[in-house]
Amino acid sequence: MKQNERLELFEKLRAEYSAFLLSVLWKLTGDRDLFAEAMQYTLMGMWEHVEKLNGQKAGAYIYRIALSANSKAWRNRIGRNGELPTSRIDIDTDPGEKIERVELTAKVRKAISRLPDKQGRAIIMRYLEQHDYETISEKLCCSKTSARSHVSKALAALKDKLATSD
Repeated sequence: MKQNERLELFEKLRAEYSAFLLSVLWKLTGDRDLFAEAMQYTLMGMWEHVEKLNGQKAGAYIYRIALSANSKAWRNRIGRNGELPTSRIDIDTDPGEKIERVELTAKVRKAISRLPDKQGRAIIMRYLEQHDYETISEKLCCSKTSARSHVSKALAALKDKLATSD
């Protein structure tokens, strides 16, 4: 199967089964982070096996891919031995670190709000929303080079603002 045919079939299946996947994976995970991870694994599995998903049993195959993706996401969270990683527990149980994280988040948000409009929007789209430069350039109505420049300038400004606020 040619690459463009694979991509076309994948996009068709993704659109057709997205509501189904949202429902199934949310019910299985019940957690935003686990859900996002399981969804990524499901989409990767669909892409790997897209040739097999071109028939009447595509829904059943996608369901099995989702179940496997859910298991993989849970294994990544709790480990193969069934115990939560201690590093995550230590972070969540130490109130001092939690307060520092909240304060740092507030500082970063305040610094982003003081950036010029396009720089602030560009840094949010790039690092929080995980958009590529092409998408950022489309949303900001500028070239890809300008989008990269906005992100770069925003990072430099944030670095300066956060370094002086300590």
